[in-house]
Amino acid sequence: MKQPNVLVYGSNSCPDTARVRKFLDAGGISFEFKDVDATPTFNEYVAELNGGNRVIPTLRVENTTLVNPSDDQLHDFFARE
Repeated sequence: MKQPNVLVYGSNSCPDTARVRKFLDAGGISFEFKDVDATPTFNEYVAELNGGNRVIPTLRVENTTLVNPSDDQLHDFFARE
């Protein structure tokens, strides 16, 4: 099975971002973290993905966007991969 390309846009100070990163780490799912605080232009991209709203964490998995997904949503999504 091919490992999906996972990008996590979030902030180190965001508890939901920490939760998502912990879930991915625990599941052995490789991801690249994009820090919206360190690179403010990521905020514009996140807003584009979310109809003008800056919502973090936002994940891009291949061509799919997941917006602040719950652990159950993450489990269901990656179980299909």
